[in-house]
Amino acid sequence: MLGPAHEAEHLGPRAADLRTFSQADLDAIADELNHRPRKTHGYRTPAEVHAGLLNSGDALAA
Repeated sequence: MLGPAHEAEHLGPRAADLRTFSQADLDAIADELNHRPRKTHGYRTPAEVHAGLLNSGDALAA
């Protein structure tokens, strides 16, 4: 199983200094990673899993 670091490798060099990226670049990377289906989530995206938890009433109240 590949972890998030491996998934992000195609987005830039592993030793990249994140301070050199603009906030828009970082937002685009986060959006891409959060909308990529995961086997561990039944091929749903992390965003879909999160939305499902928020809508289910099972999420912890803040």
